[in-house]
Amino acid sequence: MAFVATIQRSRFWGGFRVWQRDWDAFRRAWKVEAGGYTVEPFVMLVTLGFGLGHYIGDIDGLTYAQFLAPGVVASYAMFHASFDSTFGAYLRMETHNIYESILFTPLEPADIVFGEILWSATRAALAGVSVVFAAALFGLVNSPLAVLAIPVAFLTGFMIASIGMNLTAVATTISAMNNFFTLFVLPMFYVSGIFFPIDHLPEVVGRLTVLLPLTPAASLMRGLFNGELTPIMFVWVGQMLLYSAIAYWTASHLIRRRLIK
Repeated sequence: MAFVATIQRSRFWGGFRVWQRDWDAFRRAWKVEAGGYTVEPFVMLVTLGFGLGHYIGDIDGLTYAQFLAPGVVASYAMFHASFDSTFGAYLRMETHNIYESILFTPLEPADIVFGEILWSATRAALAGVSVVFAAALFGLVNSPLAVLAIPVAFLTGFMIASIGMNLTAVATTISAMNNFFTLFVLPMFYVSGIFFPIDHLPEVVGRLTVLLPLTPAASLMRGLFNGELTPIMFVWVGQMLLYSAIAYWTASHLIRRRLIK
């Protein structure tokens, strides 16, 4: 047990060092990326929440803007984690040869994967902070529990980035990343309860939708925004953790196979 604990501490520390490298790079370029965190959430909430919402009635006792806001938190966490764990990670691996340089240190491929996922989750949490702040300014937050949406955004980013790193590990060109968005990210964005309740979907589609990674994230966000804390929410957390663990394990295996030849 002590040996396993030592390995786990080593993996966390190695991953943290990779995360630190990404954080340092972000600090040098954050001004270029600030718009994605600050402007987009306001545009989304204003145009859809209040613009389109003017033509839509209340949903489950909420105005459309109130219904939409927690879904925007979940979706922006997903988008930021997706871009960084696919396009960003691929460029660091193939174009800038950063992974190759890291392997000259005591760190291992699994450390790289863990660190990259941690960084993507951090970006997701930053996006969560921005959207929660925007939602609060517009009066769309109904409970102090909404602050917990930020760690949920981190968990959402960790889960999505773990999945995204699997594609990065096997992609032969950067164009392959487009498939991740067109076949996985965007379909989830539309059917995971961001814009409307999933129980309005056809029964078969609705049952499949609950298995998508973004669905429990959006449901958790909405519950927290409304001050709910129910047993099913812990099931959703467990679902997200399970997806994260499986995807991290497979991504670590695939990255090792790609980098160690």
